Amino acid sequence: MNSFEKEINNYMRVAENMSGYDGMDYFEGDLSAFDDYDSMEGESAFDYATGGAGDVNVSDPYVIQYTNGNAFTVTAVLFGYNNNFQSATFGNPAGVTPLNLQGSSYLALLGQTATKNFKIGKWRFQSTTAGQLSQTMTLSHFDANGKQYSTPLNLSILRDAYQFQSDILDVTKVITIDANTQITFPLLANAVLVISMFPVAILSGKAVLNGGQSLNTAVAPQLSGKNSARVNIITGGASANVVKK
Repeated sequence: MNSFEKEINNYMRVAENMSGYDGMDYFEGDLSAFDDYDSMEGESAFDYATGGAGDVNVSDPYVIQYTNGNAFTVTAVLFGYNNNFQSATFGNPAGVTPLNLQGSSYLALLGQTATKNFKIGKWRFQSTTAGQLSQTMTLSHFDANGKQYSTPLNLSILRDAYQFQSDILDVTKVITIDANTQITFPLLANAVLVISMFPVAILSGKAVLNGGQSLNTAVAPQLSGKNSARVNIITGGASANVVKK
């Protein structure tokens, strides 16, 4: 990062601090400012965001594999603790098995949503089943008073512009997960789908007890577009090399 870029980011940081910006609560869309960790030369993504020189905390993903043992399409369920924690299949139909590939269990991840709310900033979907990565997911939020609302998430529309693999889909979409959040999606016949979720913020009461902060943040790594061309921006006689996003 050159001095021109640093100066711009310092101005942005001051403006954000003066406006009461807290780093996460107002984001419900693209977190592109936190997606450039791998593309920066000699700088961490947190240096870019804050102007500091501290170490970057790169997000560790939650990775869940869904397998449909049926010869027909079913509706699979991700999260939804308050609706599904008493279900033997976690709300999924018979023949569908969610498996945690990170050494823990899906039950542990589901239970964590009830005690540690978190925001997912980046998603990766992997499947070799034709048509699986073009399905529309449904994000639903429920309340104990009976209120609920749903939002469609069309995976083909959300595809990263620099993502070309037919069996991998990268999506930058911020979604807040708590015990009342549930995601459903069509799982095609005999399909295997791996969902990798990169948290960018986690609330932790234990961290406060240990002298830390309740909101812990991290940077979602750049998964695609690493080889995108650079362009020169000329401003007032000075040129700044930036990565074309």
